[in-house]
Amino acid sequence: MYNSVLLFGHLLIISAVEAGAGGVSFWRENVTMTCPNNGSWFKAGNEVGYRSNSYTLTYNGKNKGLYHCEYGKNSKYYFYVEGKVCTDCFELDATMFGSVIVADVSITIILMILIYKWTQKKSSPGAKAPAGPAPPSPDYKHLNTHRRSQDPYSFINNSKLM
Repeated sequence: MYNSVLLFGHLLIISAVEAGAGGVSFWRENVTMTCPNNGSWFKAGNEVGYRSNSYTLTYNGKNKGLYHCEYGKNSKYYFYVEGKVCTDCFELDATMFGSVIVADVSITIILMILIYKWTQKKSSPGAKAPAGPAPPSPDYKHLNTHRRSQDPYSFINNSKLM
């Protein structure tokens, strides 16, 4: 079990390293396959392109399958093409998407720091004034102790509670 996992991991790494020489890219309805060198292009034993390092076809779902390019003596590079395409679609690049997220978070943090700094209380380094009672406001009158119990809502009628 452990040996098969290691073998699979090694094969996956080897195929990823080898896949760097060529590749397949989808753009809207077009598929472009790139071979490491100029060569002839084949699908199911039939030649579909000649002496080019890339082959582009309009993908419609019926032309999926195994393609390969032959270059040099007995050198073949295989491609399996299958996917979904549409005319209005576009591919979102992962680096661009990550950059937008990092920029958004960075700008948000900078704005939060600036707002925090600007809203802090600024006080002079001198002595503070003693906190005494607030002066009475001329807009408010003191309660008249003689009329306090006669005002509406100033007493509780206990007769209705019992």
